[in-house]
Amino acid sequence: MDRFAFWHRFSKATRTDRKLVRRLAQRIEADRALAEAISVHVYILEGHVTLYGFVRDEAVRCRLLDIVQSLPGVRSVEASLQVLAAEEPELVGA
Repeated sequence: MDRFAFWHRFSKATRTDRKLVRRLAQRIEADRALAEAISVHVYILEGHVTLYGFVRDEAVRCRLLDIVQSLPGVRSVEASLQVLAAEEPELVGA
């Protein structure tokens, strides 16, 4: 899990938030191509997911958003994801 990080505020996190963190981490880790094409921080609070970071291309961005939005318990998704230029792939581990 060196290319993405998950946070939730434990003092305010619900049981659902903690489950979402685990499920999302498992889904991303299971999709090896996706895991290697992102450098993302994920914040979850009360089912609201915020993504910050970099993705290799638009297809990866769409795939990540599809995965997050498909998880039961996700109430909303806010994404601040920057698609990298072709010459910057080292930011996500070319």
